[in-house]
Amino acid sequence: MPLPQDYKLLYALLPILLSAFIITSVYQDQHKRKPALGNLIFADDMESRRPFSEAHRLELGAPHSLTSASRPGGGGKAARFELRQNDPDVKGSRRAEVTVVKDEVEKEMWYAYDVYFPAADFVDEDDDEVINQWYQSGLGTPSASIRSKAGRLQFRVGGDADAREKIDIGPVAKDTWLRIVVHMVHASGSEGLTQAWVNGKMVVDRKGANMYPGDLPKWKVGIYKSGWASETTTTNKRVLFLDNVRVGNASASLAEIYTGPTPPAQQAAQQESPY
Repeated sequence: MPLPQDYKLLYALLPILLSAFIITSVYQDQHKRKPALGNLIFADDMESRRPFSEAHRLELGAPHSLTSASRPGGGGKAARFELRQNDPDVKGSRRAEVTVVKDEVEKEMWYAYDVYFPAADFVDEDDDEVINQWYQSGLGTPSASIRSKAGRLQFRVGGDADAREKIDIGPVAKDTWLRIVVHMVHASGSEGLTQAWVNGKMVVDRKGANMYPGDLPKWKVGIYKSGWASETTTTNKRVLFLDNVRVGNASASLAEIYTGPTPPAQQAAQQESPY
């Protein structure tokens, strides 16, 4: 017996509806987070089948945006982010990002992650992209972020969107793992503090505003390349890997948040190349 016309239409639309459901569902908040250990409010070693399963929210536009992959160099698994120039917009721009924590952010916090830039899929170019940001909803460009630009990592931070300080923190080292740790006392005034370490060496020790007046920022990681929403650049794909993502409260320490073989000392920032 031939199918009624309505059923034929439903079968024809089913693949489209299913695809829309899958893509839309990744924007939703995750399940309630399980408690982390000690002073860590978030910790993910990426060994599960679903990286960032306990994060606040995923902001992904395509199936390739975030996947579980073998850790480059061996040693288990890592989260693989991929952003393509022709990916659909997510929240008005081109991104493959995860909001790790939002409501749990307090005035003083610790943040850490391992990042790996594959040479074949992360070619240097002048147009920048954000790999990590502290974002205050509704207030435009992030008050603090770590970016890649022309083969260098840049920490951009300040309480005025038009006058944020740009701090070079070293090269975008390829085909090797970097451990980035950030300690912040979030504030829109002089009591703010921003410290950062790359592979155990302090590269930022800055006092002063690191957020805009308003609510505390949420913390995001991944790839955000706003330029692609309106123009092409010299590349059309960005890939990076993240692992050992940790967030600590005010009682955490550099030794607790750091996952390397020997926790670094909290030395003063130095002028020479950080690593």
